[in-house]
Amino acid sequence: TIRVARSRTSTTPNPPGETREAAAFLGKFLSARGLDHQVIAPKTEWPNIVADTALGRPGRHLVLNGHIDVFPAGDPARWTHGSPWSGTIDNGRLFGRGTADMKCGTSASFIAYALLCRHRDRLAGRLTLTAVSDEETGGRWGTGYLFDHHPDLVRGDCCLNGEPSSAYTVRYGEKAPLWLVFTIKARGAHGAYVHLSDSATKIAADLIERLEAVTTLKPDMPPAVARNLADPAVRQALETGLGAGAADTVAQVTLNIGMVEGGLKTNMIPSECRVEADIRLPVGVPKARVWQIVREIMADFPTATVEEESLPEEAGANWCDPEGEMLHIIQDTAQRIAGIRPAPV
Repeated sequence: TIRVARSRTSTTPNPPGETREAAAFLGKFLSARGLDHQVIAPKTEWPNIVADTALGRPGRHLVLNGHIDVFPAGDPARWTHGSPWSGTIDNGRLFGRGTADMKCGTSASFIAYALLCRHRDRLAGRLTLTAVSDEETGGRWGTGYLFDHHPDLVRGDCCLNGEPSSAYTVRYGEKAPLWLVFTIKARGAHGAYVHLSDSATKIAADLIERLEAVTTLKPDMPPAVARNLADPAVRQALETGLGAGAADTVAQVTLNIGMVEGGLKTNMIPSECRVEADIRLPVGVPKARVWQIVREIMADFPTATVEEESLPEEAGANWCDPEGEMLHIIQDTAQRIAGIRPAPV
């Protein structure tokens, strides 16, 4: 048994992304067990915790990966169990921002790392633990930074990540996020004098409607992925774990308009509007195809500009073999422990 004391605070919403106290808590967990680790912090307030150990004899390299930051909590009054940071346990369930995404999974990785290190002499290979502080805003200073500057630590033979996938599925791939920021400008004027200026927010509304065109793209999936996602058992697992409609959504390009900001006052024609779009690309849809549509649309909006906030070097979705060795290990283990055999999705 490994006992973990509850942290004094777990408030790590990103933005703003301040995670130093939570990272220190994780570092103390490792230090208390005599496990060396390093803090890699390209941004002081967003430290990454990395631990690495060679096991008893040569073998393959397994990387455990999780993130410390979480979504913002929103209005505290809308939380049913007090503060979103309370960590309230009610009827065997833990409530609070980040309990699923993904402080539970990150904690599991730390516990697994400590247990495996305790038995390192009986094991083969190499084990790396990474806990990053920048995931919710794109990973530029988290996992992306580690790949760019510390590739030997993170380029293992296999990576396990404890992001929530429901008990019914294990994920072998992830859609590529394409985060775009559109800025629309206009002259602006008094709200009564609409003959003097276009409205930046009205232009933005038209642009948002046109962007729906990206969702019509059809993926050219590798045969193994297409077979997997067409499997009735896999579709049922997706619907059970993530709700009705999930099985179709997985194979589609999706568009979410996450933020719209524009205008200064009700009786003023807005001179600027900012739109943040989250486009997700399934396996078989490269970013280049989406950018082609976006650029065609932008040609009709001369007062608008667009910038990418996601990692531009990501060309498309990440995925591995749906029949891979680790997937079978996870399935067998889950079935033995929980009585549920998660479907690869």
